[in-house]
Amino acid sequence: MKSGTMTSLRKYRRTYFHTTKTKHHMNRIASLIDRMVADKRLVVRSPHDLSWGDRDYCEGLFCEIFRRVDTSIVRYRQLPEYAGIIDWMTSTEGRGLLLYGDCGRGKSVILTGVVPVLLAMKERMTVAIHADELSKPYDLALRTAGYDAHTTNLDYLTRTAYPIIDELGVEPLVNDYGEKYEGFNRVINAAERYLRPLFISTNLTREQLLRRYGERTFDRLTRLCRPVKFEGESLR
Repeated sequence: MKSGTMTSLRKYRRTYFHTTKTKHHMNRIASLIDRMVADKRLVVRSPHDLSWGDRDYCEGLFCEIFRRVDTSIVRYRQLPEYAGIIDWMTSTEGRGLLLYGDCGRGKSVILTGVVPVLLAMKERMTVAIHADELSKPYDLALRTAGYDAHTTNLDYLTRTAYPIIDELGVEPLVNDYGEKYEGFNRVINAAERYLRPLFISTNLTREQLLRRYGERTFDRLTRLCRPVKFEGESLR
């Protein structure tokens, strides 16, 4: 056999055995991760992209749900900021929504009405919680598997896969045996750990959110949510 042929054969064998060895290691790593997850010693962060269709369909769907969850509206009016939510509906990219800005333009209707219906269409059931009621008992605790009668709304928000908080910024500090802290930080810490989409409405500006909750929390908030700014006169 010629020298050049032997060199090619040795090179081929090295590549073959290297590929096989790598594949074996990858399978072992995958099995190890699966066992660690099963033993609850590891959390695998994995975003889940949702979509309700193309843009035209999502626009009609948004309008229909909005009208049905707020029957006080005489005539539905499509506001410019709704376009950002409709775009999000076409592909969530694993993120929730941060609806912030001026009041009276439909933020709470969207967050506590439209979003839960959209998630229910994907068999993701969740309950919107008002920020002022974080420390109150979770009303559905006894009807929810894994929850006890002492579960608070704050506890629920740290455990649900789709936390929804309406009017963030009005909540008082949580008092835990004399130690006061921002309850919302618990929610966002859990959401960040498990890479959960977060749904927030607030009348605070970006600057006010940054001042109250800090740079670290604000940075996480913008990673877990798609920001949509509401700007203009109140329609109430």
